[in-house]
Amino acid sequence: MKNKLLPLLLTFSFLFTLAFPVKAQSENYPYYVIESGDTLQSIADQFGISLTDLINYNNIANPDFVSVGTSLIIPGLEGIQGQVASTAVELGENLETLTIKYQIAQSLLVKLNHITSPAEINVGTTLILPVIDDANSKIPVNQMGSGQTLLESAAETNSSAWKLMLENNVSSQSALLPGDMLYQNASDGSPEVSSIDAGLTAVTISPLPLVQGKTFEVFVKSPQNVTLSGSLNGYDLHFFPIDDQTQVALQGVYAMADPGLAPFTLSGTYADGKTFTYAQSILLLSGDYPTDDPITVDPSLIDPAVTQPEEDQVKQITAPATQTRYWDGMFQIPAVYNEYNATFGDRRSYNDGAYKSFHSGVDFAGGMGLPIYAPAAGKVVFTGQLTVRGNATIIDHGWGIYSAYFHQSEIDVNVGDMVSPGDVIGKVGNTGRVDNSDAFEGAGSHLHWEIWVNGVQVDPLEWLDKQYP
Repeated sequence: MKNKLLPLLLTFSFLFTLAFPVKAQSENYPYYVIESGDTLQSIADQFGISLTDLINYNNIANPDFVSVGTSLIIPGLEGIQGQVASTAVELGENLETLTIKYQIAQSLLVKLNHITSPAEINVGTTLILPVIDDANSKIPVNQMGSGQTLLESAAETNSSAWKLMLENNVSSQSALLPGDMLYQNASDGSPEVSSIDAGLTAVTISPLPLVQGKTFEVFVKSPQNVTLSGSLNGYDLHFFPIDDQTQVALQGVYAMADPGLAPFTLSGTYADGKTFTYAQSILLLSGDYPTDDPITVDPSLIDPAVTQPEEDQVKQITAPATQTRYWDGMFQIPAVYNEYNATFGDRRSYNDGAYKSFHSGVDFAGGMGLPIYAPAAGKVVFTGQLTVRGNATIIDHGWGIYSAYFHQSEIDVNVGDMVSPGDVIGKVGNTGRVDNSDAFEGAGSHLHWEIWVNGVQVDPLEWLDKQYP
């Protein structure tokens, strides 16, 4: 039964504070610092303790008001000390490397997170882990090669075989295999390498975990020239340079992708011919999109014989990943009014059929004939009339990013035109499959706006709030 005191208001308010003498400073227990979005219930659930115990142990005077940044002692976890925090597992990490990096016994890590199998730890999984300051953290510095001895690895990292064994929790060289990463204290001064491959300095996916309908960035950094390829949940990744050492691939996650584990692969070929291949599963969560009321439309406009060829045509247009990046900075709103009739991802049923489709863009409200603006620089790659989407324009922004504008009353650009942010490209209308468009002149007029990221429709509003990459 949900506590009526929740959800708690977690703000930076100066008016309300916790009033408890942290018996909470016991050295026998870890402490957790409240983060934005936390509730006492979610914290209790995370640590597998009761809400009552959490409140009572910390002598919380008023559970209605607790502040972000407040420390809570977590009872029942004897043997674990210091601050702990919610941390997403990163690429290349597993149960063994986490125990090394965070300097925690495997048994304690398992106990802290109620882990029953190493298979429960995947990229994007949130774990409770100790907070280690940079000076005391351990970083990957070398990778065991085929036939390489621990003594040779020690020489490469200006260390000793004994120290490497101690820092990597191994009792003998026989416990190390080719490809295993070796860790050292960051304070030792050895340069950090990626746990994916020693020729890389970093590989990250942001944000984690994956979520249906969102845009994700894969960054790979290397001081060497490396040709990259890879895939994410079945889509081939396309990497582009953003500086002398860093490449990025942008990828959308399909809005109706099955939640669970999404396969990720990364391969590279260096200038000297050496190669690497890496694979790991990444946690993929539901986008928790709402279900719309059923929509009634002309049956001929939901006939697969009509809809599928048009869908295939749009997918073909938005498939190429153009080498040139046309846009710069954040996208701008393409409509006159920043108001929506419908948002991305809503599950949809037509004519009382099954909920097997979703709303693939954002519907901006507005009257017939209002101007439509280019949100970013790009090249017009399609203009024309489509049966379902009506008068349509598609702009290529480069690097696999496309924007699409449907149901227009007028198209004001041509294929091949280069557009800049704010250019008028068309006018709002109600052409194509628009609910109740025949009720009166201009009925149902709106701009349906889509963003495609490497062959996948994503939530366009993200592109108005965040700069990619």
